[in-house]
Amino acid sequence: MPRVVVTLGAQQGLERCRQFLAGKNPIAARRAADEIRRQFRLLATQPEIGRPAFEDANHRELLITFGDSGYVARYHHLRSEGVVLILAFRHQKEAGY
Repeated sequence: MPRVVVTLGAQQGLERCRQFLAGKNPIAARRAADEIRRQFRLLATQPEIGRPAFEDANHRELLITFGDSGYVARYHHLRSEGVVLILAFRHQKEAGY
């Protein structure tokens, strides 16, 4: 089973999303964090679950539903190294999604 590694850029995206939601609703922010962790654990067991990324066939996007929208985690499965590398993390309503 591959291990999930979150890059610095993805960590920054996660923190940005957490701070935004926590400022509006701290309880929802904790629930969102729980769901994100659950989905990252799922990636460790099913690394091909995400949709192929439009502009790069080597990357995939995991859609994480939360509330009326959710989040997108862009990742790359490095099969030979046994790693799922989370490259970026954004809210679905951010520009570019």
